[in-house]
Amino acid sequence: MTALSAREVREAAALVRERRAATDRALKRRGLTVLAVGLSFGLALLLAWAGGWRMEESRLQLLVVVGSASFAAMLVWALAPSRRQLLGEKSALAPLVLETLGDFDYAPGGRIAEDMLARSRLFGRWSDYSGGDLVRGEHEGLPFGYARAALTRGGPAKLESLVTSGKVKEVFRGAVLAVEGLPPAAGTAFAVTDRGRAMDWLADLSAEMPELRRRESGALEVWAADPEDAGRLARPELAEALAALCKAADAGSAELGLHGTAALVKLHTRRPILPGIAEDPVDEARDLHREMKAALALVAALARG
Repeated sequence: MTALSAREVREAAALVRERRAATDRALKRRGLTVLAVGLSFGLALLLAWAGGWRMEESRLQLLVVVGSASFAAMLVWALAPSRRQLLGEKSALAPLVLETLGDFDYAPGGRIAEDMLARSRLFGRWSDYSGGDLVRGEHEGLPFGYARAALTRGGPAKLESLVTSGKVKEVFRGAVLAVEGLPPAAGTAFAVTDRGRAMDWLADLSAEMPELRRRESGALEVWAADPEDAGRLARPELAEALAALCKAADAGSAELGLHGTAALVKLHTRRPILPGIAEDPVDEARDLHREMKAALALVAALARG
């Protein structure tokens, strides 16, 4: 960061600290209110039961449902300041960090287009997709987007799956980097840092596409239908850039796929962008700076391939 931007980040962090203190006070007040209401409701039921109070089973069930729903709504109300505070921190700090790297846009609620995830074939099947913290712009002449993403199967948007299976399966949670404008790939090609982590989708694709074969097994294990595509992904420069991004994003492994003129990278990390839990917000700003710098280095490596 430049000296000026570092000063601006410190000033923004001081404001964030003040807002955190105000939010903590609001959360305590609201938490005490919710606790008082919950205890009152529970005490009323206990006294009614001890006093031999009886009512129809259907009305009792309705009372329990209404009481539980009301209590859940109060919990949401009690935690609302925390969510607003987190969004405020992201909006205050993220743009300042990004200004030091280039002319990029930041959208706290933005995400990578779902059809791009589907075209990459890196994720298998999913029913629900959510995302956030989208950073987008152009680097080395290539449009890119970088965001957090979560994919599940059998989630609330697919109630028939939830009823049938009785559980929600997490397909992926982490970061996604999408890059467009590359020279077209001849076929389907993937590079993985951990084949065991990638086997869920890789095994299905290998069965569907006999021409997809493992062609390189150095720092990156490369699977491709075309030898030239495999060569593009097996470059040491690309492996180094991907490893650096994994380290910066605290990701255990990563997968990269070429499809047409686009590339998509998925990073298995559970760390949010600016999670809002560090004692000093400046530390989180530095983490974001390091992560975005590594993401841009990977975009540059793809541009040179």
